[in-house]
Amino acid sequence: MNKEYIVIAFTENQIGVLNRITACYLRRKINIESLKVSESSIKGISMFVISAYTTEEVVSKLVKQIRNIIDVIEVKYYNEDELITQEIALYKISSKLFKENGRVEAITRHWNTRIIEFNPQYVVLEKTGTREEIEELRAELERGGLLEEFTRSGSVVIHRDSIEEILQNKIDSNV
Repeated sequence: MNKEYIVIAFTENQIGVLNRITACYLRRKINIESLKVSESSIKGISMFVISAYTTEEVVSKLVKQIRNIIDVIEVKYYNEDELITQEIALYKISSKLFKENGRVEAITRHWNTRIIEFNPQYVVLEKTGTREEIEELRAELERGGLLEEFTRSGSVVIHRDSIEEILQNKIDSNV
């Protein structure tokens, strides 16, 4: 049965690693739901967070394939409940609708959003939360005909258990 798996790979910060990792997904015909690459807590080490819907058997094979990429230090897959995850979303709403529709103000308070830009043409709201919360707010704004534009980040994650010590030991053993 397909469900969401999050693959986290720690790599050396080298050109082409992103291409080699995403090629593994392409070869297995897995659609990437979200992808985030950033510096990890260890300088010079990048952290890839890739979310996709597949089976555990396929993601297990995928992780083994990614592990063979020369610049990959560590790679594992997780269920969403094994990590602390959040996303950030931006919602653009017409300033006119925002002022005229008292419901918008109630929505922003109810969903704990932050106004990050307010100008004569539009208002931009920011929401940090789970993917479900972000999608629920999006649906509510769309139902009310309020949403002009929307974007969201991929999953930003942090391990429940410390990963830094494991990474540092792997890096030190390769030196």
